[in-house]
Amino acid sequence: MPTAAKLFAALFMALTGAATVWLVRADEPGMRATIIAFAVTVPVAAFMGWRECGTRAGRGYGSAILAGIRAMIYMVIGALVVLAIMQMFKLAWARHYDAPTEAVVDIIALALGFGKALVQTPVATALVVGGCVTGVMAEWAARRWR
Repeated sequence: MPTAAKLFAALFMALTGAATVWLVRADEPGMRATIIAFAVTVPVAAFMGWRECGTRAGRGYGSAILAGIRAMIYMVIGALVVLAIMQMFKLAWARHYDAPTEAVVDIIALALGFGKALVQTPVATALVVGGCVTGVMAEWAARRWR
């Protein structure tokens, strides 16, 4: 059932995902890759905010912050896996793999490679702060509109 807390959680987690893509892709010249990253990350972030953070709102601000951080972690994992699968298909169509199992195993390596950009201090800080703000705003919305 839609609630204000779920809406706020989805909105703020989507903003966190967009800010993360902007920070990671700011120095890269390829605009197509940035658009694809936005198109993948923002819906995944909104979904995780709605499902993970919005449903746990109303239990106090401490619990809300933890729910926001959990939703942020799920958002990062989900976006990395989707982006890695997309890259795997791109490489598979270019005949990069000899066997289907090699392509499936390479998804993990591709996701870890994409994840290296997330351990930079500004990006990691934006993720943690975005998760905390998402949780607090979802809690505020849950208390404001019961």
